[in-house]
Amino acid sequence: MNNVNPASLDKPYLRDFYLEKRKNLSQCLDRKTALDDEIQTRLVISSEYRNSDTVLVYMARPFEIATSMIIHAALANNKTVGLPVCLDDHRMIFRKIISVADLRPGRFGILEPPQNSEKIIPDEHTLCVCPCLCCDMNGMRLGFGGGYYDRFLSDFNGVKVALCYGDSVLPAIEGDDFDVPMNVIVTDSFIRNIR
Repeated sequence: MNNVNPASLDKPYLRDFYLEKRKNLSQCLDRKTALDDEIQTRLVISSEYRNSDTVLVYMARPFEIATSMIIHAALANNKTVGLPVCLDDHRMIFRKIISVADLRPGRFGILEPPQNSEKIIPDEHTLCVCPCLCCDMNGMRLGFGGGYYDRFLSDFNGVKVALCYGDSVLPAIEGDDFDVPMNVIVTDSFIRNIR
């Protein structure tokens, strides 16, 4: 990704700016794969991952940071793994998966666990891996605009982790009242613990 900085910190502008950067990066598949692999590796070797019993993680779309390595590692490490299911009321729950082979296209065409999969009730040993377009050094995350994660995380007491490209971390993003800051940022060049 290039190191051109956004001209404004306005949220709609930032969302458009970083979506465009993601689309451009997706055209350079080797570079994107290398960055995504580095981010996933950093997460999987982190103490936050090692200390978790349950990992809640998204199934990445082509322009998002990949998560397949995280999913396969967590399953291999006998952790409980949950993927999100978006509900009609703009809320989200996580359902347990045993294998990625069981996933089916759901809302927005994203692969989801079957409806009869067990709903996961998070606790303090749960790690929630969140997508973002950009974030800041204080853990504020700019997502894709649906608000699903902020609603889910509003009463979440586990560890909140944002996956972000290193050149998409800003000094500060203005948060709204409903925005939930992350505890950890994992990028291709560093991990930042905020707590």
